[in-house]
Amino acid sequence: MSVIECRQLTKDFGDGRGIFGLDLNIEEGEMVGFVGTNGSGKTTTIRNMLGFLKPTSGEVSVNGLSSWEHASEIARSVGYVPGEIAFPDLKTGIDFLRCQADFLGLKDMNYANELIERLQLDPRANLKRMSKGMKQKTALVAALMNDAPIIILDEPTTGLDPLMRITFLDIIREEHKKGKTVFMSSHSFEELETTCDRVALI
Repeated sequence: MSVIECRQLTKDFGDGRGIFGLDLNIEEGEMVGFVGTNGSGKTTTIRNMLGFLKPTSGEVSVNGLSSWEHASEIARSVGYVPGEIAFPDLKTGIDFLRCQADFLGLKDMNYANELIERLQLDPRANLKRMSKGMKQKTALVAALMNDAPIIILDEPTTGLDPLMRITFLDIIREEHKKGKTVFMSSHSFEELETTCDRVALI
């Protein structure tokens, strides 16, 4: 069963910019890497999958639901880390994680606390003063803590030091072993080669 399906997906920004006629199927329980140069359309593809952008033509669906028409419903079954992290106007990492938990209806924070410990995150830190690495760790915890069946990651290791990259990749392998569907874009062939079932090039 295809959990994520792109059929002739096109998002045309003009002047030859965008994605054109993309066909991509991701099966349930599969871990698929997504690789391409800067500007190739990785982030645009992911934003269409999540319903943040409306396709110019073609279709994209998650769990059989149109991404554009059912974005809010899809959001509850997807753990997502964006390529560019912009937090809401909240004071600390704890405030942000609690806000996310409320949105998702998450009561049990045990897994979130485990991730915080493994990623060596201090969630009490001021969101606006966090380093790029700390922001990335906070976004990773927020994406994974709900135990969502689908995980979509846009350059998730950006800003992480080499040891934290290893820890993060270990966590993602564990998520995959639970039967989750994972779609991860990256600049690093090595990261994708050591984690993914297959890789799509754009």
